[in-house]
Amino acid sequence: MTKCHLFFLTASVLLLFSCKPSQESPSLSDYGAKSQATQRLLFEKYVLELLDQSPERAWQMQDSLLESAACDSARWQQLTALEEHFLLDPNSPYRNEELYIPVVEHLLASPFTSEKQRTYAAWIRPRLQLNRPGQKAGDFEFVTPKGRRTSLFATIDAHRPQQTLLFFSNPDCDNCKEIADALSRNPAVRKKLHAAALLIVNIYPDEDVQTWLGHLHDYPEEWICGYDADQRLNSGTLYWLRAIPSLYLLDSEKRVILKDATLERILSALSY
Repeated sequence: MTKCHLFFLTASVLLLFSCKPSQESPSLSDYGAKSQATQRLLFEKYVLELLDQSPERAWQMQDSLLESAACDSARWQQLTALEEHFLLDPNSPYRNEELYIPVVEHLLASPFTSEKQRTYAAWIRPRLQLNRPGQKAGDFEFVTPKGRRTSLFATIDAHRPQQTLLFFSNPDCDNCKEIADALSRNPAVRKKLHAAALLIVNIYPDEDVQTWLGHLHDYPEEWICGYDADQRLNSGTLYWLRAIPSLYLLDSEKRVILKDATLERILSALSY
């Protein structure tokens, strides 16, 4: 997309939520039910472009959009609902916690935020700060199928890969199985695994260890598998595991490259 196209797309979204009336962009209330579909489609296009920007530019775009709706309660509720649906919902293919941080900051500052919204925003604020891209990932201990206790960092240090894929999964999760199959079949992933350039650490964060042990054959032998015996991962103090599966990609220094990313984004990053 050209810069000109991006400018007009961003301008259209800003006009859609702007408190100032415009002949080019009538109020959402003028559209009725049809406007909601138009609004959602336009916002989806905006999110696609947002994800393609530098972090600094994406934050600027988010700030501008949120400020455009900051003086009208109806527009504010419409915009923040869309932001949550596209960027925070764990089932959204566009989910991106980093780009939801400015939404939380605006929610906490806005007079149009409901008390329920404000309480939730305050609760998730510290969780969104966990394992942000560029930061060192949180270290944690886990137990291997043979009963040996180790940690994420110790495992990475022992193998010294260029990249580490941290895969939080559950044997009863169909989506987890699909992701495991896709990773095991992907040529780029297999090549990196065989070259010891990639390490896949597959962690079971729940309590039914016997069921998990019974499904170990579902995972490739090259993977490092373990379970969270201390149940620290579900506390929300090291990782915010809102849904399983959850994928994190780390660099050679254990810094987060991708946080809770879709399989498509992971495979794209591993293809280079």
